[in-house]
Amino acid sequence: MSKLTERGQALILIAFAAIGLFAFAALAIDGSRQFSNKRNAQNAADTAVLAAALTQVRTGSFTAAATAALDRAKSNGYDDLAPETVVMVNLCSDAGVTCEGLPTTAVKSEYIRVRIVTEIPTTFARVLGRNTMQSAAEAIAHVQGSSSPSTGSSFNGAAMVATKGGNYDQCFLMNGGADLYTHDSGIYVNCSGSQAGFMNGGATLDMDVNGQIVGCYAYNGGAVFDPITCGVNGGVSQIFDASTFASVPTMPTPPSSNCSSPGGQSGGTMTPGYFPNSVTVIQNTTMDSGTYCFRSGFNVTGTSTLSGPAGTVTIVMEDSGTSFNLGNSNFTFNDLEIFTIDGSFQVNGTGVLTANRLRFYSSGSGTFTINGNGGVSSDNAYIYLHRGYPSWNGGSIVDLHAAPQGDPEGVGGLMIHMPWENTSDVTINGGSTIDIVGTFLMPHSRVTFNGGTNFELHSQVIGYEYIVNGGGAIDIYYIAQENYQPPNLGNPAIQLTK
Repeated sequence: MSKLTERGQALILIAFAAIGLFAFAALAIDGSRQFSNKRNAQNAADTAVLAAALTQVRTGSFTAAATAALDRAKSNGYDDLAPETVVMVNLCSDAGVTCEGLPTTAVKSEYIRVRIVTEIPTTFARVLGRNTMQSAAEAIAHVQGSSSPSTGSSFNGAAMVATKGGNYDQCFLMNGGADLYTHDSGIYVNCSGSQAGFMNGGATLDMDVNGQIVGCYAYNGGAVFDPITCGVNGGVSQIFDASTFASVPTMPTPPSSNCSSPGGQSGGTMTPGYFPNSVTVIQNTTMDSGTYCFRSGFNVTGTSTLSGPAGTVTIVMEDSGTSFNLGNSNFTFNDLEIFTIDGSFQVNGTGVLTANRLRFYSSGSGTFTINGNGGVSSDNAYIYLHRGYPSWNGGSIVDLHAAPQGDPEGVGGLMIHMPWENTSDVTINGGSTIDIVGTFLMPHSRVTFNGGTNFELHSQVIGYEYIVNGGGAIDIYYIAQENYQPPNLGNPAIQLTK
């Protein structure tokens, strides 16, 4: 073989060696660039998903959470509007979204995923036909609870709130002839069904601000309603359960300091203590301040009056099923507290109870009932029903105002509280003498509204789902200062899981 031929072979070997050198350079330089970008993108994804989680806790809005994540990613150099960058913010429950590594029992709607994908231009890899390389990073955060500053702000100041979540229809149903007016407020429906709100013909829904529905609404001919925004919270129901309302006060422990000594009843005076047998009041009677423990029922008959003009009168109904029943006269107290298990508080006939401060606590299925044309009035009232429900008819006289803000028991602005475990149906009847101020917190109860003449509530009503019937106009005035404003709704928690 000639020397000239050998020289040609060397050139070929040098060319192959050059390609190898470029490959090693691409691995070293372009690979390092990709590694550095992935590390930076991972840090950006971590901080973005935590920003989203914190916003979700503070506002309860996934839309706001997604915006916060995009803003944080952009501040770290990953702008979703840039041609080489894609930033995706999703709930793990979204269609087509896969979140790896979640617990088998995970509620996917509680997990937020941020994924950042970037196209990186190459330098030496171009020689090998690769003009760009792709890098992807993702982070997942678990979000539970909310720390919204108040019930009102959590639901954007809605006068009526339906907490039921999931793909359900008719969670807020208005039947023909129903006239509902919400002043300085609207409605909030948490169901994600396409007909979560439904108005039948003849129904009128008049709101000072737009209604909000996680899903959407439908109606049939003749229904009239103001604008409603569909798809709020990204079309995903918020999660409400017992932990959401865990910080809301329930009831104190019933006092028992006077239940070891016998009580007294002499003439028209009762003194505190223990009463082993059922008590029936048949004459005008004054109760001295203190704690009264009744083993059996307590009844006032006929037109006999009962009063506690000084101090605090505390009634403890010790046995399950024992009730406190008032008759056809006027009953006046300075400060009246009633503790019962399954027994009820009842005003019957034409009786009217007036108390400057009124507390009714039921630790069982006891109810708060106004029968016939009876009435109850208080400027500082709180009713807690563990499994029972409130009940009155259109002929009742109900004039109740919740405890003022700053109440030492923490129930300022809270009128009626039925905790999450209470799933009793509630019917709220209207009437010309119904005047109630304060929040109805019944988050797991189906609530039925029946209209009445000049039926006004200065309230926020938080129920599970609603039926609004006709029979008169229902006016609900929402004023934040008149309603319950807890420090937070639940025990918020954030965990970076990936």
